[in-house]
Amino acid sequence: MLINEIPDDCLLAIFDHLNSLEDLVNCYKVCVKWSYLIAVRTKKVKYSNLYFQMSVFIPLMLFIIENCIRLIQPIVELSINLKPTYEDAIEFVKKLEFLKGLINQIDLPIEKYCDQLEMLSVEYFNPNNLRNGSSIKQLDIWNYSLDFLKKDAHYLPNLERLKIQIYSPDYFYDGPVLEKLKILELSFHAPWDSIIFYGFKLMDLCPNLQSAHICMAANTYFFDGTLKHKCFTRVGNENDLKRLLMKYPNLKHLALRDAWRITEEHIEQLFHILPNLVVLDVRKCYEVTQEAADYVKYYCKRYGRSIKFYFDGNEHEIESDWPQSSIKHETISLGFDFMKNCFFRQHDFLPNFLIPIDY
Repeated sequence: MLINEIPDDCLLAIFDHLNSLEDLVNCYKVCVKWSYLIAVRTKKVKYSNLYFQMSVFIPLMLFIIENCIRLIQPIVELSINLKPTYEDAIEFVKKLEFLKGLINQIDLPIEKYCDQLEMLSVEYFNPNNLRNGSSIKQLDIWNYSLDFLKKDAHYLPNLERLKIQIYSPDYFYDGPVLEKLKILELSFHAPWDSIIFYGFKLMDLCPNLQSAHICMAANTYFFDGTLKHKCFTRVGNENDLKRLLMKYPNLKHLALRDAWRITEEHIEQLFHILPNLVVLDVRKCYEVTQEAADYVKYYCKRYGRSIKFYFDGNEHEIESDWPQSSIKHETISLGFDFMKNCFFRQHDFLPNFLIPIDY
């Protein structure tokens, strides 16, 4: 059978597996029949990832804008190795009327030329570069602080996911309440041991927070033990762990990775503090051995609980228990699903954007 004799329904099923815009464009150019089917395919998705690279920019830019861009709402990644001029980049994004996501790795604030951005990933964030801060739902900043956030938060009333990295001494957060924030991913690197981590105070001002991914290289952290929360948490330090986790009595999924002082004794305490816990990940906690895994089995059998327990001795089980999850880096992950796309990853491997499946 010749390829053009394949029924349209079969070709559409094949095209459904194409997620690269470049692949879609190449198929679009094959023939009239394929052009029609690719047009049908692109109408099924709200977002596509468009990589702005020299190798495809010149031959495809006009074709994409004239033939495909009205069918999709793209996400553009401007690479640090970008060879076209800044003027080319500005002209390009200006023509993307429906641009929804921008990963900006260049020094120029290209985001100021985008009208309808919902997702933004930048090294340094300046809210004055946004045409419409209320449209931003996901923000990924590579160099930031809670002190900056305190000043910028009122520009971002509809923020649902915030991913930031902090590399310098920070300050107490007492800024606006982040009413709509659902996912917080915060990496903190203290230059010396006495620096205090204030990220848990920020969580106190996120009333609808569902999930948190906290990586902190600090021995001291502040939190208000009088407040209780419900969220999924991944933290990276064990000091005063018991009192901290008592803030989250409804916690179901917890990772305490790279916490070298965690022992079997801590594992026993966790189960009493967190009665709803169903997943505990303590990989890279080198004091946790098979003895702890045996205790977990005994505890679950005795008290009728079901708890997935992962440590260095059985981490291979994660792949079979969570086949849809990934520990590899993805620029964009499909699904606004913290457990699938974030929980088992290190902070450096978290996706820039999460794309809701219903989009």
